[in-house]
Amino acid sequence: MKKNDMILILVVLIVGIISYGIVNAIKHNDESNLKVIIKHKGVVVKEYAFTHETQKTYVLDSEDEVNVVQIKNGEVSVTEANCHDLICVKTGAISKPGEIIVCLPHKFTVEIVSNEMLNELDDIVE
Repeated sequence: MKKNDMILILVVLIVGIISYGIVNAIKHNDESNLKVIIKHKGVVVKEYAFTHETQKTYVLDSEDEVNVVQIKNGEVSVTEANCHDLICVKTGAISKPGEIIVCLPHKFTVEIVSNEMLNELDDIVE
Protein backbone atom coordinates (compact mmCIF):
# COMPACT_ATOMS: atom_id res chain seq x y z
CA MET A 1 0.00 0.00 0.00
CA LYS A 2 1.10 3.46 -0.78
CA LYS A 3 1.07 6.41 1.56
CA ASN A 4 -1.91 8.00 -0.25
CA ASP A 5 -3.95 4.77 0.14
CA MET A 6 -3.37 4.81 3.89
CA ILE A 7 -4.39 8.47 4.12
CA LEU A 8 -7.59 7.76 2.14
CA ILE A 9 -8.49 4.82 4.38
CA LEU A 10 -7.85 6.92 7.49
CA VAL A 11 -9.99 9.82 6.20
CA VAL A 12 -12.88 7.48 5.31
CA LEU A 13 -12.65 5.85 8.74
CA ILE A 14 -12.68 9.21 10.55
CA VAL A 15 -15.66 10.46 8.50
CA GLY A 16 -17.53 7.23 9.29
CA ILE A 17 -16.89 7.55 13.02
CA ILE A 18 -17.97 11.20 13.08
CA SER A 19 -21.13 10.39 11.08
CA TYR A 20 -21.99 7.58 13.47
CA GLY A 21 -21.60 9.94 16.44
CA ILE A 22 -23.81 12.60 14.86
CA VAL A 23 -26.56 10.07 14.04
CA ASN A 24 -26.52 8.73 17.60
CA ALA A 25 -26.64 12.25 19.05
CA ILE A 26 -29.67 13.11 16.91
CA LYS A 27 -31.33 9.82 17.80
CA HIS A 28 -30.75 10.48 21.52
CA ASN A 29 -32.33 13.93 21.22
CA ASP A 30 -35.36 12.46 19.45
CA GLU A 31 -35.92 10.01 22.31
CA SER A 32 -36.83 12.90 24.61
CA ASN A 33 -39.81 13.67 22.34
CA LEU A 34 -41.37 10.20 22.36
CA LYS A 35 -44.80 9.29 23.69
CA VAL A 36 -46.69 6.08 24.26
CA ILE A 37 -50.27 6.48 23.10
CA ILE A 38 -52.85 3.95 24.24
CA LYS A 39 -56.17 3.85 22.36
CA HIS A 40 -59.36 1.89 22.93
CA LYS A 41 -61.98 1.84 20.19
CA GLY A 42 -60.12 4.64 18.40
CA VAL A 43 -60.13 7.00 21.40
CA VAL A 44 -56.94 7.97 23.20
CA VAL A 45 -57.33 6.73 26.78
CA LYS A 46 -53.80 7.40 28.05
CA GLU A 47 -50.55 9.09 26.97
CA TYR A 48 -47.18 8.72 28.64
CA ALA A 49 -43.88 10.43 27.95
CA PHE A 50 -41.53 7.66 26.85
CA THR A 51 -37.91 7.53 27.94
CA HIS A 52 -35.63 4.74 29.05
CA GLU A 53 -36.45 5.67 32.66
CA THR A 54 -40.25 5.55 32.28
CA GLN A 55 -41.81 2.93 34.60
CA LYS A 56 -45.59 2.75 34.19
CA THR A 57 -48.35 0.17 34.15
CA TYR A 58 -51.73 0.82 32.57
CA VAL A 59 -54.70 -1.52 32.98
CA LEU A 60 -57.66 -1.33 30.60
CA ASP A 61 -60.64 -2.97 32.28
CA SER A 62 -63.73 -2.22 30.24
CA GLU A 63 -66.79 -4.44 29.68
CA ASP A 64 -65.01 -7.78 30.29
CA GLU A 65 -62.02 -6.58 28.24
CA VAL A 66 -58.70 -6.60 30.08
CA ASN A 67 -55.34 -5.47 28.70
CA VAL A 68 -52.29 -4.68 30.85
CA VAL A 69 -49.60 -2.44 29.34
CA GLN A 70 -46.15 -2.39 30.94
CA ILE A 71 -43.62 0.38 30.21
CA LYS A 72 -40.15 -0.25 31.61
CA ASN A 73 -36.49 -0.38 30.62
CA GLY A 74 -37.14 1.52 27.39
CA GLU A 75 -39.71 -1.00 26.15
CA VAL A 76 -43.49 -1.20 25.98
CA SER A 77 -45.40 -4.47 26.03
CA VAL A 78 -48.85 -5.90 26.64
CA THR A 79 -48.21 -8.38 29.45
CA GLU A 80 -51.75 -9.65 30.01
CA ALA A 81 -54.98 -9.80 28.04
CA ASN A 82 -58.16 -11.84 28.12
CA CYS A 83 -58.79 -11.93 24.37
CA HIS A 84 -58.98 -15.34 22.74
CA ASP A 85 -55.92 -15.14 20.46
CA LEU A 86 -53.44 -13.19 22.68
CA ILE A 87 -51.63 -11.80 19.63
CA CYS A 88 -51.09 -8.53 21.51
CA VAL A 89 -49.19 -10.39 24.24
CA LYS A 90 -47.28 -12.56 21.75
CA THR A 91 -46.18 -9.46 19.82
CA GLY A 92 -43.59 -8.81 22.52
CA ALA A 93 -41.99 -5.51 23.41
CA ILE A 94 -41.70 -2.44 21.20
CA SER A 95 -39.20 0.38 21.65
CA LYS A 96 -38.99 2.52 18.50
CA PRO A 97 -41.20 5.28 17.07
CA GLY A 98 -43.78 3.91 14.66
CA GLU A 99 -44.00 0.48 16.28
CA ILE A 100 -47.44 -0.62 17.41
CA ILE A 101 -49.14 -3.40 19.36
CA VAL A 102 -52.72 -4.21 18.35
CA CYS A 103 -55.45 -6.23 20.05
CA LEU A 104 -58.13 -6.60 17.37
CA PRO A 105 -60.79 -8.32 19.53
CA HIS A 106 -60.68 -5.43 22.01
CA LYS A 107 -60.00 -2.69 19.44
CA PHE A 108 -57.00 -1.70 21.55
CA THR A 109 -53.68 -0.23 20.35
CA VAL A 110 -50.42 0.80 21.95
CA GLU A 111 -48.11 2.93 19.81
CA ILE A 112 -44.82 4.77 20.24
CA VAL A 113 -44.82 8.11 18.43
CA SER A 114 -42.56 11.13 18.24
CA ASN A 115 -43.78 14.71 18.34
CA GLU A 116 -42.70 15.05 14.70
CA MET A 117 -44.96 12.12 13.74
CA LEU A 118 -47.88 13.72 15.59
CA ASN A 119 -47.30 17.06 13.82
CA GLU A 120 -47.18 15.34 10.42
CA LEU A 121 -50.47 13.58 11.13
CA ASP A 122 -52.08 16.84 12.21
CA ASP A 123 -50.94 18.48 8.95
CA ILE A 124 -52.42 15.63 6.90
CA VAL A 125 -55.76 15.78 8.72
CA GLU A 126 -56.11 19.53 8.30
